Amino acid sequence: MAEDATLLMESVPEAIFFVDCESRIVSLNAVAQQLVGRTHNVVGQGFHDLIGCLTSGESEVAQCPFNRMVHTGELVVLPSHFWTRDDGTQFELSLSFWPRMQQGKRVGGVVVVHDLTTAMEIQRDVKRAARLAEDAPNPIVEFDAAGSVLYANTGMLNVMEQWGVLESGIEAMFPGNLSAMLRECLATESSLARVEYAVADRVIAWSFFPLKELELVRAYGLDITSDVALRRAKEAAEESARAKGIFLATMSHELRTPMNGVLGCTQLLKDTPLTDQQRELLETMHRSAEALLTLVNDILDFSKLEASKMNLEVANVNLRALVDDVTTLVEGLAASKGLTIALKIDADVPEELRGDPIRLRQILFNLVGNAIKFTQQGGVTITISSLKRDATDQSDVVVLQWSVHDTGIGLTPEQQANLFKAYAQAETSTARRFGGTGLGLMICRQLVELMGGIITVNSVFGQGSTFAYTTNLLPAIHREVTVSSSGTDQRRAGDQVGPLRVLVADDNEINQVVACKFLQKLGCQVEVARTGREALEAITRTAYDVVLMDCEMPDMDGYEATREIRLREDGTLSHLLIMALTGHASDEDAQKCYQAGMDKVLTKPLTLPVLRAHLQELMRHADS
Repeated sequence: MAEDATLLMESVPEAIFFVDCESRIVSLNAVAQQLVGRTHNVVGQGFHDLIGCLTSGESEVAQCPFNRMVHTGELVVLPSHFWTRDDGTQFELSLSFWPRMQQGKRVGGVVVVHDLTTAMEIQRDVKRAARLAEDAPNPIVEFDAAGSVLYANTGMLNVMEQWGVLESGIEAMFPGNLSAMLRECLATESSLARVEYAVADRVIAWSFFPLKELELVRAYGLDITSDVALRRAKEAAEESARAKGIFLATMSHELRTPMNGVLGCTQLLKDTPLTDQQRELLETMHRSAEALLTLVNDILDFSKLEASKMNLEVANVNLRALVDDVTTLVEGLAASKGLTIALKIDADVPEELRGDPIRLRQILFNLVGNAIKFTQQGGVTITISSLKRDATDQSDVVVLQWSVHDTGIGLTPEQQANLFKAYAQAETSTARRFGGTGLGLMICRQLVELMGGIITVNSVFGQGSTFAYTTNLLPAIHREVTVSSSGTDQRRAGDQVGPLRVLVADDNEINQVVACKFLQKLGCQVEVARTGREALEAITRTAYDVVLMDCEMPDMDGYEATREIRLREDGTLSHLLIMALTGHASDEDAQKCYQAGMDKVLTKPLTLPVLRAHLQELMRHADS
């Protein structure tokens, strides 16, 4: 019987202490020993001293549960008692004091101790979590598997009241397919994030999280009205920018196509017998068309710089040839005003460097052109020098210092402060007197900054100006003859490129005439196709050396026709040279041509020197 009692005492989960009438511990089970510490022998110690049931300031009879049990002979329960063990561990205990009788006499008691620590901590965690959900300012809602609302926090009710939908019920805050979303959450055991839903003039984003073991779904809401407004404003701005880009590209193409006819025809007319008056009118017409082309280029460059889409090319640049090109282009205007153009290039400036030849020429041409425009007497001096680098700089960058000095009208300090801003000119009368968009200097500044340099102006009103800028270039990899698109090439414009058979594919009759006349002057045999499909048929019948392919044609455009030609050549050794002729001037459009399979891109308006140079370069690459 004693063995049975011992076995029973050791099998229960509670700690059991046997105490005598003096509250001294007589024995205890294993759970009780574990509670007080396995290495701590408490037999003979007073239970009060161990557990601390006594409360100071009150009578022991009234406050000690054991004494109360002895006094009354009845069970006494202490529901909650906090106790700190000698090692500092804290417990929350529930104690039951039972009287112990032997042969009808009280011989002490049995104290059953239940450890509440873990359970109470869990309960407190649950309360804290519930409090957090209740105190959260954002909406929180719980649904069961059937879609019924089990809980909605105060934040949810506050939002519904603020948005004026409190009387409509919680369902008004969720999409109509809520039930399907809840089923999907529980079935897939995966969350649904940022489900946006418009409520009146507000927008809320719901995130659903499944609690699979409870068959519940908890939804967290976030007011994203301001975020949606910002996003829509950003999308509208991006759409506006895209529309602007499309408009500029379209206008560029539409302007360049008739300008191709104007410039081409004026250039062809120059080679015909003309009276002095006719030649003067023709020159005026040609200069006006070139001014219009400059304006179109400025607008496109400004658009690309504004959208951060301007990319610099890297190629070998013959510096002196580049400067010669610029001076050749402006020497006619300078001579007509009686101005001189002087050039000073320091001896230590390399003959060849690597950079973007087109943009380098554009910067210098713009500054020299401005200098001539605003100078009535004297002249313009171009100076180029190489800046010495710091001894610790181990890079191979070559920094060039460029300056353009004129003896023109000069600028006041106030005018200089705004000179490099968009649309800025010295004053309104300047635009009326000298013309221009006011974009040129801003474009120069941004191009210089793209090359890692800075541009400055030093001027005295009425005495002239000096524009100085730096560019970071690289040493040339190898020396090669630079093919110039102006200057030297203009002087050799009549040179022929040899007996080439060329197909001109273009639907515009004026462009056909200009291209055919130019090619005939270069010694080529020319045939015409009006659509991409006609070009394919002509190529099937005749072997051509080069195709001048317009990109925009009806029925089949130049891109599709080129892709079809390359598809037919696939698996063969033949490769027909195709030169794109396009009114679009952006880098993206050039890449589109190359991706279609074209070998060269020629931008309208077409000029004889440029056509000759591109044909020669194309044939050189074909031969190599």
